[in-house]
Amino acid sequence: MKILFVAPWIPSKIRPRSLALLEILAKDHQIRFLGLTSSEEEVRQARELPVESVTLVPRNRITSMLRCGLALPTRTSLQQAYADVPRLSAALADEIRQWQPDVVHLNVFRTVHLVERCAPVPVIVDLDEFRSEYYSQLAQTAGLPWKLVGRIEAPRMQAREDQLVANGVPLMVSAPFAPGEERPNTYVVRSPYDHPEDGTPRTTEPRVLFVGRLTYEANVNGLLWFLKNCWPEVTKRVPGAVLDIVGTDPPASVQAFRGPSVEIHANVPDVAPYYPRASVAIVPVWRGTGVQMKLIQALAANVPAVTTPEVARRAGVRHDQEVVVGADVEAWVSGLSALLTDQARCQRLGAAGRRWALDFHSSNAVRDQLAAAYAAVAPGRSRA
Repeated sequence: MKILFVAPWIPSKIRPRSLALLEILAKDHQIRFLGLTSSEEEVRQARELPVESVTLVPRNRITSMLRCGLALPTRTSLQQAYADVPRLSAALADEIRQWQPDVVHLNVFRTVHLVERCAPVPVIVDLDEFRSEYYSQLAQTAGLPWKLVGRIEAPRMQAREDQLVANGVPLMVSAPFAPGEERPNTYVVRSPYDHPEDGTPRTTEPRVLFVGRLTYEANVNGLLWFLKNCWPEVTKRVPGAVLDIVGTDPPASVQAFRGPSVEIHANVPDVAPYYPRASVAIVPVWRGTGVQMKLIQALAANVPAVTTPEVARRAGVRHDQEVVVGADVEAWVSGLSALLTDQARCQRLGAAGRRWALDFHSSNAVRDQLAAAYAAVAPGRSRA
């Protein structure tokens, strides 16, 4: 099958779902890539993608923000306006006319303004998640600036998502639906992750690991909550405990906690080497949708995790079965402290978590999920 993969960024290790799905598709199909870039590093990353050809369109941040401003008095989502670069639409039209793909794969909500522009070629959209839900959470629980963004964006995004569903556009999401909440023509395609088997011995030290993009509000909000409310008491109960924070562009509010018990590793090329050093991983995310990649990575690496009820519910993992779930500060402090001092429980949870990750998030499992979704776009042609 000939697939034109369109993204508002370059799939890379900091965009792991985009990259992993592209790599899986490339093993079975002819792929051309069309995407937006904003730096020379992104251009370099694009040239390394496992695709037949790459077409790149520069994106200027100032111009993108101006489009968002112009979209404010309209009903258009600001996410769509941000990525609605005229040259991207022109390049899309050229690819469709010249190459005649069988399917256009649109990556995340920022590209849904292109759905109608792909006609007559069938489209599949990897939403990853119904993002309007996250913005609704912001509108209700975030600080004033983010609350305002949520109030503006949530209804606009939901209107577009509902329109896509009503029009029968095949959609992919990363998390299973709760019973009764399924949406028609929407397919669960989990985020793939295969942890490298490098043979590095696991640590016996009480080291805790946080991994995540620290340009993402939900990650910063959750990490600061943990640092302020939980970590001081954990270090009292478990002397010598160290927290490794591995993330992109940590803000000053996070860097202020750097010290003997908090090490910060910014913008590392690969997060995988940090998992063998960890005895426990944390996913203190209270706002968000989809399945957290940091949870998938930890469990795939056989590292037990402490997380919130929201994250556990969306992932389909259970307290004291695959993870430890904490709903408040005391539950987090006691749960994490107990794990750091109980090697047998760590091993049991780590093994169960790894089984879950292999069953649902390994490349082999996701390849079958992806094929089922593509069969809805081009029946009988889901595999090359």
